[in-house]
Amino acid sequence: MPFASVRGARFYYEVGGQGDLVILLHGVLANADIMEAPATGLASGFRAARLDRRGCGRTTPPTEGPVPLQEEAADVLALLDWLSIEKTHFLAHDDGCEVALEFALSHPERTGSVGLLAPSLEGFPLSPEAAAAAADLRAALKADHAKALEEKLFPSVLFDVTREHEGMYERVTDIFRRYPISPGRLDRTPRAGAALAGRLGQVSAPLEVLVGERDEPDRVRCAQAIAAGVPGAALEIIPDTSRFLHVEEARLVMRRLTDFFLPEPEIER
Repeated sequence: MPFASVRGARFYYEVGGQGDLVILLHGVLANADIMEAPATGLASGFRAARLDRRGCGRTTPPTEGPVPLQEEAADVLALLDWLSIEKTHFLAHDDGCEVALEFALSHPERTGSVGLLAPSLEGFPLSPEAAAAAADLRAALKADHAKALEEKLFPSVLFDVTREHEGMYERVTDIFRRYPISPGRLDRTPRAGAALAGRLGQVSAPLEVLVGERDEPDRVRCAQAIAAGVPGAALEIIPDTSRFLHVEEARLVMRRLTDFFLPEPEIER
């Protein structure tokens, strides 16, 4: 298995395809396997690299405490240097989108296009109900990780669409069951400066946001806020999909992403 030894950790990654690099970043409680479908789709035109983020999956060592977004962006930068790559595109899911945005803000000269799937956003104001539910789940995961997955997370509406496709629910939940138990990884270190939500106007990279129509209302609002806040950003709400839209409707989502990352050249008239 390929590993990159950078910044005090051994980062697991997989690379496929030829062309410009696209780094695929998974979301909370998952690993690079959740990004297999989009990586396969992008490999026909890009060099697609998916990795297990710090404290996740097969990347070692496990992380006991919170990891600041700045540190995760620095991990990506170190990986680029490891691979001798000057510039990369991004495709990120869930809170992996926050890492992609942090990198785009910190290193605009090394950022190409950015695709976001069902994004969360540091500093985005959740509804009181959503904030309470998130806090309850986080506390349950810290108390008994396996029990919280089975009794709170997996029965939630986030997995409703996967249950409608044969074998999909089992594949997705298996990835979550293999998450290393690292309670502190569920938190974020408070930032001294402005959160991402207050810096969206500074993002200069081309950006596309995709979110599932059946995702939680707060997540759809978050996607809309990102698209509205980043100059020139595009938003698409994908019908009949939810949190795992890139798995639930892989072909449709990849067609949208291919059009974004590889636009048809303009024909001179």
